[in-house]
Amino acid sequence: MKYVTDEEVLKRKCKKCLSSRKGLLVGTRLLEILREDSRALGLSANQVGIDLAVCVVNVVKPIIFINPKIINKFGKTFFQEACLSFPGNYVLTERWTNIVVKSENDSKEMTFSFDKNPLECVCVQHEIDHLNGITMLERAVDMEIFNVKN
Repeated sequence: MKYVTDEEVLKRKCKKCLSSRKGLLVGTRLLEILREDSRALGLSANQVGIDLAVCVVNVVKPIIFINPKIINKFGKTFFQEACLSFPGNYVLTERWTNIVVKSENDSKEMTFSFDKNPLECVCVQHEIDHLNGITMLERAVDMEIFNVKN
């Protein structure tokens, strides 16, 4: 699978998905793509050229998010991230340790905690960022705060 690597495309906010049925179809296809790529834990529609606010993660179990929003967040941590759209790049980012997400295809709010599963918590934030036109590069931590010299 060839993922979108054009930063200009990735930095555009995705269009709201107006149909739950269409969102679930896109989400199901995204999960199929994830299964085909052993490196992949999460994927957003815009990474495969679809301009809809749909993303998926498959860390603990497969989850489809349609028009997701982080409605509550607290705590901060650092995490080294990678991205299918930036192959070979690893970036230290600052992320929330606890988030509450509302997705239009689920009546319940979903909670993700760094303490429970750090990879899933970060992955959900990473994919929702993609839908909002934010890449991991924009979340990169300034290494000077750690007094690290390159």
